Amino acid sequence: MSTHDAEVTLKQIIEVCNKAVELRSSITWEDFRSDWRKRMLGERLVEVLGEAVKRLPADLRQRHPQLPWDKIAGTRDYIAHGYDSVDYDVIWGVLEVEAGKLKVSVLAILAQEFPDPPKRQTG
Repeated sequence: MSTHDAEVTLKQIIEVCNKAVELRSSITWEDFRSDWRKRMLGERLVEVLGEAVKRLPADLRQRHPQLPWDKIAGTRDYIAHGYDSVDYDVIWGVLEVEAGKLKVSVLAILAQEFPDPPKRQTG
């Protein structure tokens, strides 16, 4: 298994959450259901979130059990391997609710795990 920078991965998760929230705020459920491009974009965003979660070190995930890491990763697997039977209610729920909640939680984890270094004072 390759090693990934946890701080970078957490920031990527936030970025993808922002995109998911933006997508959701720009469309209605009817738009989503009727446009295969929007459905596939929603699928891809959820898939990327799951893949990013899998890249986080196990010890970091264990320190933050308040998040359903396994469920997030499992949703990615469900989309990747069950692409012909995706439940778009699940994808919509991630776009509508879960991505925003995940972003808030990951921002808190990022601040806790990787606090900004102290500012250097000059002169």
